[in-house]
Amino acid sequence: MRIRFNLKRPELKIVGIGMVCLMGALIAGGCGQGEQAVEWGYAGPGAPENWAALSEEYATCANGEQQSPIDISGYVTAETDRPISFSYVSNAKAVRNDGKFVHVEYPPGNILTVGQQTFTLESAHFHSPSEHRIDGVSFAAELHLVHVDADGNLAVVGLLFTPGGHSPVVQEVLDAAPRTGEASSQGFALNASGFGPEQLGFYRYDGSKTTPPCDEPVDWYVMREPSPISAEQINGLLALSGGPNNRPVQPTGNRVVTTDGGADIFPSLAELPQT
Repeated sequence: MRIRFNLKRPELKIVGIGMVCLMGALIAGGCGQGEQAVEWGYAGPGAPENWAALSEEYATCANGEQQSPIDISGYVTAETDRPISFSYVSNAKAVRNDGKFVHVEYPPGNILTVGQQTFTLESAHFHSPSEHRIDGVSFAAELHLVHVDADGNLAVVGLLFTPGGHSPVVQEVLDAAPRTGEASSQGFALNASGFGPEQLGFYRYDGSKTTPPCDEPVDWYVMREPSPISAEQINGLLALSGGPNNRPVQPTGNRVVTTDGGADIFPSLAELPQT
């Protein structure tokens, strides 16, 4: 079952004063000495529609030509698309809560392979509701697995979650989450193997980070098969982030979205109850 909502690497950042004088005048009464700049977030003055105005570093959030997330539609089957595989073996080294996300950080050793290219898993975090949509349909949550290769190129894998049964991996993250502003390096395992999807069908496109500074390019792989998550766990994720933490979908433009040539493991939208 899917549910409709109308509602990388993320970083907690207090941006410089210089680019927010106008906003400061409107929001905080001016840009006088000692005033704190607006922090990016998901509601109010720091909401996604204002990110580019908060700092020169965030200009790509408005000016980028391949921004993420997107509504994944109009995709084409690429029979020669490179296969994807996961070799995740190690436990997390730290869990950090910045108030927007709970970041699960990993040491080297967990490998994503795409064709002949290899990436190392650096971190994982959840968005709720999902950032990507599939044919206009939003999901309850989305897990982002952030990888980097030896040259610094980014690849992010998105795993979608739909309301249903209890998710052990989501529960592990909820149980391990420290309080806002804190980090922990003990008391959890969070083996990366728990994040590896069972089904390997995916959508692929060229995109960006979904949080400031919205850097491009990022290779995106959104897995086709959603996993279940309970209503209690959805509420737990929203409580940790202080509410929805999804960037709205961005224009696809002339980008081509492909799907691998494997069997269609994604249920027909017509068969899914809509909410």
